[in-house]
Amino acid sequence: MHTPLRLLLGWGMALGIGLGATAFVQRQSLIEELTTQSAILHRLASQRADQHDAHLTSLSAIFVAGGLGRSDLFLDVVATITRFYPRVVSVHVVPFEAAQAGINSKPNLSEEDMGLIRQLGRQSSGELQVRQLPGQPDHYLLVKRTPNTDAAEHSLAMIINATALIETDDLFWQRSSAAQRLVTPQGEVLTGDVLASDVILTKPLGSQSQPLILDTSLRITFADVLPPRTIAMVTAFVTALLAVSVALLGQSNRRQEAERNSALSAQETRLAHASRVNAMGEMASGMAHELAQPLTAILSQAQAGRHLAKRGDVARLSSVFDDTVTQAQRAADILERLRRWSKPNRAEVKACSLNQAARNVEQLLARDATNKGAVVSLILPDDPLMINADPVALEQIIFNLMRNALEASDAAKVTVTTRLQGTLVILEVSDEGPGVADGLKPRIFEPFVTGKPNGTGLGLALCQRLVEEMDGDILLVPDVKQTTFRVSFLHAAESAAP
Repeated sequence: MHTPLRLLLGWGMALGIGLGATAFVQRQSLIEELTTQSAILHRLASQRADQHDAHLTSLSAIFVAGGLGRSDLFLDVVATITRFYPRVVSVHVVPFEAAQAGINSKPNLSEEDMGLIRQLGRQSSGELQVRQLPGQPDHYLLVKRTPNTDAAEHSLAMIINATALIETDDLFWQRSSAAQRLVTPQGEVLTGDVLASDVILTKPLGSQSQPLILDTSLRITFADVLPPRTIAMVTAFVTALLAVSVALLGQSNRRQEAERNSALSAQETRLAHASRVNAMGEMASGMAHELAQPLTAILSQAQAGRHLAKRGDVARLSSVFDDTVTQAQRAADILERLRRWSKPNRAEVKACSLNQAARNVEQLLARDATNKGAVVSLILPDDPLMINADPVALEQIIFNLMRNALEASDAAKVTVTTRLQGTLVILEVSDEGPGVADGLKPRIFEPFVTGKPNGTGLGLALCQRLVEEMDGDILLVPDVKQTTFRVSFLHAAESAAP
């Protein structure tokens, strides 16, 4: 066989091998990406489903404690849950006997839906019941009896938006070739669909109470594994390699072996890089989707305690809060602020001194500061700096900011300054701690966003809401050495002017 023909055949074989290897590696990379993204979505959906279980447990405790007579308390908690968890569409208490009254957060239940809820509540022996909602196929019912005993007379139902349960902002799932589907244990498709593909992953959610099945798929086409640019690059690479091989054909076997080892090393480097990228994605997903403390469990305890306090049952109230006074008081404060958040502008607003509020909070936190070895410095002018505000809410804002600063580091150094700047009264709270992570700064005032291992992520969010109710403004000061939060209010003299 002539040499040109042999070279042509060799080039064709080398090109086929190069394209095949590239296609295989690219396909494996896409499958690994689907596996990683599916694991992230599965973990997120499982965590969200577990939250529903906690919500129902809390709501059942509140209903059992207050009954139909305290439906306002029950609906307040439901409103808070639906605000922070919009996938929870509504919550209903449906009596087993149709003639009796119930509680509905939204009047959107048909007779068929109510009949199904009664049926699921009656047949429950303690476990949660999961069914597709007949009138809304992309929603499902989560039902339990309440109280969770054989003497139960009501069904407690939560309607969940299945689409929102697996909703994610990840760009991977915005591809037309990627799809996900959520199916009930009975095989009813709640939302989504899988594509015709040989790459389909199926896994039940990690929630014991809601074993919904998550299906994910990725349609891999020839253009995905071998786009024109890749073919051109592989062709150019193979052609260049063949040319070099022909040029170096007369050299020693040692040089040829070195070239082969170099090619293998390059391929191993690409595979190792792909593996590192996937590992980094898995680690980042775990950090990004870590949940805050179970707010609903704390909320349930606080509501039960308040109910006992209103009845004057001091002995039982003491047993509720004796587990840990600090955490119970913190939960009660959060609940009160959440209720105020849902019903703003109820507190009395009057002229009060910003400086005096800062001194009151400093005295309140003095023991904590001493125990932590922290130093709190107040830099306040002689002018009392009067503003129109709710005095309790004002002190709560300063308390949250100072407590965050004290918890930022061991032996913290916290500085509180106030000043008059034009028509504005300014309060700044600074600390020398590690600062706020760059990834958290744009979302620092969002609910449940926190950089503390045991934080609730509610303090700054509620501070922002209280400040806004007082027509003020709060921000994290950028580009300063110390972590500094600045709160601005209109001076009382200016706000009173016509």
